[in-house]
Amino acid sequence: MNKYHADADLIDRLGGHTALARTLGFDSRIGVQRVMNWKYRGIPEIERLRNPDVFGPSPSQEEAA
Repeated sequence: MNKYHADADLIDRLGGHTALARTLGFDSRIGVQRVMNWKYRGIPEIERLRNPDVFGPSPSQEEAA
């Protein structure tokens, strides 16, 4: 069983948790930990909605289209 969420691949493609935390403007250590948690829990929908330029359309927006 894979312990990572499917979003872990996206986080890696965006440069990893440290680079993504910087891109999103999160505080250094706490922000990096926050993004690292997304590898296990998934990227929160609110973050996808706030940052469509980074993540693309959210899954709920794709379903509506």
